Amino acid sequence: MSREVSTSMQPKSIRIRPELRAAQVERAYTMIPALTLFFGEKYDLGSTYLPETFQKVTLFQSLRILATTSAEVLEVPEPLWLRFLPKSLVLLSTWKIAGLLRGRSQKAVTYAIENNDLHSLLCPGRRIPSLVQKIAAFVLGAVIRTLLDRIAFGSTGAKELYHSLPGVAKLQHALHEELPSRHTETGSHGHSNVVFVGELDDRKGILDVMASWPSVEAEVPGSVVTVIGGGEHADKVSAWCAERPSSRHFLGFLAHDDVKGALIRADVLVAPSRRSGRWREQIGLPIGEALARGLTIVTTDETGLAKWLANNGHVVISETMVADTLAGAIAVALKTQRAPATVQNSLPAVPGRIAADKWLHTQLLP
Repeated sequence: MSREVSTSMQPKSIRIRPELRAAQVERAYTMIPALTLFFGEKYDLGSTYLPETFQKVTLFQSLRILATTSAEVLEVPEPLWLRFLPKSLVLLSTWKIAGLLRGRSQKAVTYAIENNDLHSLLCPGRRIPSLVQKIAAFVLGAVIRTLLDRIAFGSTGAKELYHSLPGVAKLQHALHEELPSRHTETGSHGHSNVVFVGELDDRKGILDVMASWPSVEAEVPGSVVTVIGGGEHADKVSAWCAERPSSRHFLGFLAHDDVKGALIRADVLVAPSRRSGRWREQIGLPIGEALARGLTIVTTDETGLAKWLANNGHVVISETMVADTLAGAIAVALKTQRAPATVQNSLPAVPGRIAADKWLHTQLLP
């Protein structure tokens, strides 16, 4: 996947991707043209074709590009992705200093979808004095105000979190909820096919799906669940599906395009995300892709789209009550699933992420 860094490509925008995903490559074709620098790959990237505008780099290589580029806009990962924050600070500082030294008007922007609370991000599972949290909020707010020029929010939860930091609300900002547009591919819905897509770990709720499914089998005859993904519970999921192969299918890890094909054959997506440490579901890529194909969604109130989903006829349950309510929620979704056209007609004409990208990278410079 690695290739030699090209310095000949000088678009007006640069995007930084810490871990490149297949969906990010796919979206790039409809986004503002940019040089995308990435440091690693996510599991779902697979053999996805990468255009020349995608360059795998080291931190040193990225700094050299930022110091010499003629680009005008730099998009960095959101600052409250704390694991990447030290690198973001180095990248942004280099970008700003290079612009000052050359007398260039260079802008820095970000797209934010973190919807956790600040305490959980800083010290998950532990109490910290309120004064320490206030100081941390002040420092983070000052850093964001100093180094960034514009923020696009992908959910209301993200906007509320960032605006809780002193002064951040004064930055140029806009809310573009990360919803997909209607997809042209639709399957023959109206059956009882449930699909789970994601990491097979505790955070994504696969164990909750397995625990609740026997009740769904009893309440909704003919119901079938298909599990797609890999992870620590893969062997357990495989053995569980083998117990009743007529109603439980395990496909393991699939390439991104194959996942989309599986969604077309499904009626309901189940995504019962659970909190884990400082991690909280931000949006949920499978949720967006399932909505685009007209599926009914069953999820928890952890996703940043929870309010929108509940207001648009999908099934949203409390994360704290998953063990007691998930089976009933899946059964309800199967019995009352929305028509695919109805689901798709509730979506925007332009995907929220694409609209946010256009706002971030245009009409910014004098």
